[in-house]
Amino acid sequence: MGSSGTFTYANPPTIHWGSGALVKVADDLRRRRVTRAFVVTTRSVAANSSLFDRLKSTLGGGDVVGMAVIGQHAPATDVAAAVAEASRARPDVLISMGGGSPIDATKSIAFAMATGLDLCDPKAASRARDFDPQPDDLLPHVSIPTTLSAAELSGLAGFTTEGEHEKVGLRSAALIPSMVVYDAELTLHTPLDLWLSTGIRAVDHAVETILAPGDHPFPDTLALEALGRLQRSLRATRADPTDLPMRTESQLGAWFSFTLPLPAASGLSHTLGKRIGSRHGIPHRVCSCLLLPHVMRYLAPRTAAKQARIASA
Repeated sequence: MGSSGTFTYANPPTIHWGSGALVKVADDLRRRRVTRAFVVTTRSVAANSSLFDRLKSTLGGGDVVGMAVIGQHAPATDVAAAVAEASRARPDVLISMGGGSPIDATKSIAFAMATGLDLCDPKAASRARDFDPQPDDLLPHVSIPTTLSAAELSGLAGFTTEGEHEKVGLRSAALIPSMVVYDAELTLHTPLDLWLSTGIRAVDHAVETILAPGDHPFPDTLALEALGRLQRSLRATRADPTDLPMRTESQLGAWFSFTLPLPAASGLSHTLGKRIGSRHGIPHRVCSCLLLPHVMRYLAPRTAAKQARIASA
């Protein structure tokens, strides 16, 4: 008997890519009849006037009704404060801009605003299972990533508890952003080491997709394509950080790496990284750089055929 299985596509319904793609956001928001944007970002993005002002000018200055700044690993206190601020601002759309922490935080903000969940509650993650919000119950989320973390591609949202510094998360198909914008021009402001190491995070997604249990031919095909694109483009960007087509190539690679989000994010490298990273203040991107080779070596005896496909890619 041949392989068999079931695949459910769970990525954002709209993805724009290419240099200058940011201009498409305003038109899409007008079509959706949303005019009041609340922006969730990082300190570095918020402090970068050329980057943040470009977002505001694209939307129209009066459309940004509030902003929240999120720290590394999305601390629960930061996210809860953003929920309170967004509730006061009464936006009709949430926009995340930056890396995985503000993107995940924005998903959590949308969930908490819709359900009333207290994210500072140590049992918030387990209590979230009592809710089953639908996409129409949550504010729409437009994600504008400036790294290659790929957090924008799933309904998984992680944040770090206050006391134990434990990475916990919410999970719901309703949390998948309604729109993602890959604009290579915006990534020129991302530090090169951050860009390249989140690129290895995308490699981690692709590898753990292929190594995940079961049959998943569609995600595997994209993950193998992702590995080829990421190898070529990350090396090219290291040689010439201003090469926009290669940055777009990396963004496409990150997208293709994560079309099987839940099994990939449950892989051994990801699981260890979440445990180590939040407790010791190590970014997930660095955890992927440190852990992935050892995980692949450990799993090699039972995944030799799959690793041969990875090596050929």
